Amino acid sequence: MAVTSGLSLSSHSQSDPARSPWAPSWPLLVGLGVFIWLALFKAEPLLSDPDTHWHITVGNWILQHGTVPHVDTYSFTFAGQAWIAKEWLSQVVLAGAYDLGGWGGVGALAAAAVAATFALLLRLLLRDLTPFPALLFTVAAFALTSAHFLARPHVLAFPVMLWWVAGLVRAVEERRAPKPVLLVAMVLWANLHGGFTLGLVLAGAMALDALVAAKDRTERRTLFVAWAKFGVAAALAACVTPYGPESMLVTLRIFGLGDALATISEWRSPNFQQQPMQELILLVALYLALSRGLKLPLVRLLIVLGLAHLFLRYARNAEILAMLAPLVIAPVLARQWPALRPTTEARGWPVMLARPAGRGLLALCLAVAALLAAGLVRFGAVTAPEATTPSAALEFVHKAGLKGHVFNHYGYGGYLIESGIPTFIDGRGELFGGDFIKRYVDAAYLHGETSLEAVLDQYQIEWTFLSKDLPANKLLAHLPGWRLAYSDDQAMIFVRGR
Repeated sequence: MAVTSGLSLSSHSQSDPARSPWAPSWPLLVGLGVFIWLALFKAEPLLSDPDTHWHITVGNWILQHGTVPHVDTYSFTFAGQAWIAKEWLSQVVLAGAYDLGGWGGVGALAAAAVAATFALLLRLLLRDLTPFPALLFTVAAFALTSAHFLARPHVLAFPVMLWWVAGLVRAVEERRAPKPVLLVAMVLWANLHGGFTLGLVLAGAMALDALVAAKDRTERRTLFVAWAKFGVAAALAACVTPYGPESMLVTLRIFGLGDALATISEWRSPNFQQQPMQELILLVALYLALSRGLKLPLVRLLIVLGLAHLFLRYARNAEILAMLAPLVIAPVLARQWPALRPTTEARGWPVMLARPAGRGLLALCLAVAALLAAGLVRFGAVTAPEATTPSAALEFVHKAGLKGHVFNHYGYGGYLIESGIPTFIDGRGELFGGDFIKRYVDAAYLHGETSLEAVLDQYQIEWTFLSKDLPANKLLAHLPGWRLAYSDDQAMIFVRGR
């Protein structure tokens, strides 16, 4: 049954030769709509992550030197220690967008990546489902992940992630190993974003699913050999980076941060009081699954539960659950409820829009998007939000000629790197390690075992550059030998002995 379904879906997804070159399609309309919305109304929020600044700085360093870094040169606390730019390809792309179009170019790039992601997600779902459930999944995924739309490497890797997982699922459905061309996705993913390690884990899980679903021992043996070969090839493909297998070890270092992960906002559990839509979507999905009697094969059920766990444990993994779970369960839905399965005999404009767009309209939409991106760069006056780029405070630093070591706010680390000032700490958690991050948090928030005074003395801090709401500022205002040199709505600067 799986093979027949796979063949019929494949034929359904092929272009109709008689189809008009101006024929619209759901993926095209969704992709264009998402791009226009983000470019016109969300360009600056896309730039609200402080890490974007150091990603661009590293990308420009790579472009200038023609190689990748192997040691830290951006902090004074860990200067000279081993560090790799595991997301070097994304950093180069971000730097190129910034060099060509400034912050408007970076915003347009991120908007294009998000738009391509949801257009691709919908196209993939339409292979298994009729338009309504496919659109429902896509809209839910958009709402669940919108808080994580940022100009960072993970956004550039979204389409490749979908390509990889869809290829794995299709292979299981057609009772074969994934096609070798899918290894290209792994090579790209490994150079774009560290999340490729999850891709390797999912490959193993889908291989197990294929073996469990095998009809007999002979088929199981054949599938085992085929998937084993693909698994080895995928692991080797993941090593095709400037750093070889070392990129895979960074994931272990990040999870090795332990309790310090909870001090970084994106590594905390989701806050449903701030994101009520996420809770609503999860409750609706749970209601539909229970009320409609959805039955998932054991391995796929475990995969979905694993994706849900990753999201409930770390808010940054919203896209993993929202985008990948639908791809995993869509073929099962089509088998359990045949009415959800697309057929070539169906008629009506919703079904017509499920087919690929005409080439003429596709070219026109790409041209419109390009013009909008050019307008955003030329006339949008897009800048990074002041919350992560306290420009007035930094201007004071330069005018006052502040030198020496700085004790900086975690969220200002990327901006300081961009400005050429060595940081105390920044967003590269795998470099600093859990113990150092915990000591920083204890000192900056005045709790725990590490005192602010001890940190200031140990690292010979000459000035501080902290957000105005940090508790450390209140203590600095009363510490002997320290005085307030600058304050505005965003930042406060204290200097020692002046």
